[in-house]
Amino acid sequence: MKISKQYKMMKGNQELQCKSRGHLLLLHFFSLLMTVFVVHLYLQWTQNDLDAGLVVNFVFAWHTEKFLISTGVVVTLGLWLWALLGNIRWANALLLLSGGILGMATYEKMLQRNEPVYPSDLKMLTEATFLLEMLNGRALAALGLVLVLFLAFVFFSLRQSKSKKTVKLGWKARVLVFFATSIALGYAGQFQQEGNLLKKAYDRTAYWIPYSQQMNYYNTGFVAGFLYNLSAASMEMPTGYSKEKIDELKATYQQLADEVNAERTAALPETNIIYIMNESFADPLELEGLDLQSDPIPFTRALMETIYSGEMLSQGYGGGTANIEFEALTGFSMEPFAANITTPYTQFLSSQDDFPSVVSRLEAAGFRTTAIHPYNTTMYKRLENYETLGFDTFLYEDTMTNTDKLDTNPYISDAAAYSEILAILKASEEKDFVHLVTMQNHTPYQNKYTVLPSAAETGIASQTIRNYLQDLQYSDQALADLLGALQEWEEPTVVVFWGDHWPSVFGEDLYASNTIQNMHETPMFIYSNTEEVQKNLGITSPIYFFPEVLELSGSRVTAFEALLMALQEQVPAFEKTQYVNADTGEYVASRQGLSEQAKTLLADYDLIQYDTTTGDRYAEANGFFQMED
Repeated sequence: MKISKQYKMMKGNQELQCKSRGHLLLLHFFSLLMTVFVVHLYLQWTQNDLDAGLVVNFVFAWHTEKFLISTGVVVTLGLWLWALLGNIRWANALLLLSGGILGMATYEKMLQRNEPVYPSDLKMLTEATFLLEMLNGRALAALGLVLVLFLAFVFFSLRQSKSKKTVKLGWKARVLVFFATSIALGYAGQFQQEGNLLKKAYDRTAYWIPYSQQMNYYNTGFVAGFLYNLSAASMEMPTGYSKEKIDELKATYQQLADEVNAERTAALPETNIIYIMNESFADPLELEGLDLQSDPIPFTRALMETIYSGEMLSQGYGGGTANIEFEALTGFSMEPFAANITTPYTQFLSSQDDFPSVVSRLEAAGFRTTAIHPYNTTMYKRLENYETLGFDTFLYEDTMTNTDKLDTNPYISDAAAYSEILAILKASEEKDFVHLVTMQNHTPYQNKYTVLPSAAETGIASQTIRNYLQDLQYSDQALADLLGALQEWEEPTVVVFWGDHWPSVFGEDLYASNTIQNMHETPMFIYSNTEEVQKNLGITSPIYFFPEVLELSGSRVTAFEALLMALQEQVPAFEKTQYVNADTGEYVASRQGLSEQAKTLLADYDLIQYDTTTGDRYAEANGFFQMED
């Protein structure tokens, strides 16, 4: 009888324990839901310029269905972490830490570049030191607070690790949940694949905006916008793509190239070629609403009136250097790419063994090719990408001979980088192609120099803006010294110079006072130390730089360069939502505002770009990028 009574008591205790365990597991799951909800709201808040009203309207009035779907995605991630770690405290902590940092990054990027964080940006985590240098005191303090709170939580969790109030998942449950959530997250990672059910769920109410990811995130939410920008094919296959069509284009544009080449004497450029992409070099006198009393770039301005010069339509604002560089070196525009392709250097180029470019074209012609970036090798995977593009040598901060800096500026100066160019020319017996991406004018602009042009001299009260103006003055002086040295250099040399994008230093109010186009146009010119020819290039795109060099040097062109020349006549400059109509000289918002001939040429261009970046590379095989004998 006693045994039976004891057995019943034990069984009752086990049932109570099971109920208690189940109750605690339910509480743990509820805590995960609360953590996900808080993190999700926080991401929406940081994306919307810390406007709580917009967040409330998004969640409860405008886009509730999309918010719930996105919440489900984040819950799946949370369950995956719980299964991986086996402890709900750690899963919640990691969600809060990663969400906190991601939200801060989103806010800062929106503030500086008017665009959200993309999946490809996560690859920049390997550049943590560089990213920290770009943060101001407010952002660093916020980041420090997040880390302190996380460490405090870790300490608390370690002390409570033996508490009976924390129930760990059993190994069977962990394996099952981990397996199921891994499959779900992997499927979510295929968001851009045709027929993806998660995307179809969003498509019920989502209005995707491919040309503006800022609006895309705003309309669909941070999670949906982030998923939309996951890796996918670089371009959608254009209508009519085939080997036969690419061969047909080769014949068409080779004929055009033959017509151009009949009037040109040089088989290839008999000159050194120098590309200088100057960080954040722009012309503040072009801005509406900025009452600037002095000219920070007098030498550049006077020079541009006597040579090949114009304004470059920049794909970026406040950043995006690598994309402008990609366009200039390859002749391929960012415009035809799928919306999720935000940075070719990190999303697909570095995985290629080789890629047709200005570099490979000149290397095949016997040039020695050198890239210079006075920083490190990993930014935008430049080490891998420069190898892919065909550079013989890559000089960076640790391998450059000239590394002087100005005042308290943390970056190598333009003057030092230009000295590096001159040293290369003097040491070389071959013709040289040198491509320089400068760093002197890079953000941040606070406390960059101890001596600044005064507020009275410039008419500008902001010290931050005056630091940037000092950058421009130093750049202008260094450029004058470089071209003065090249003017005395005995070897024919051509310099292509352009500013990659505007900095975001002038603030949102001034940005709003100007047109979008105005904030995407930067100075560019082509200088020759042997030819005195003036040409107004108007508004142009980086893809057209090399054909202009070939014209200035009287050099023959390939079928691809002939295509670019024909396209330039009809569409002098273009990026997504910004196209210059050659007939009117005005900007239009889409290809539909262009002439029929322009649209036909863009369709041909799309076929070649798709073939090279995504397709079977028939154009390389048929010699589209090569000079014919």
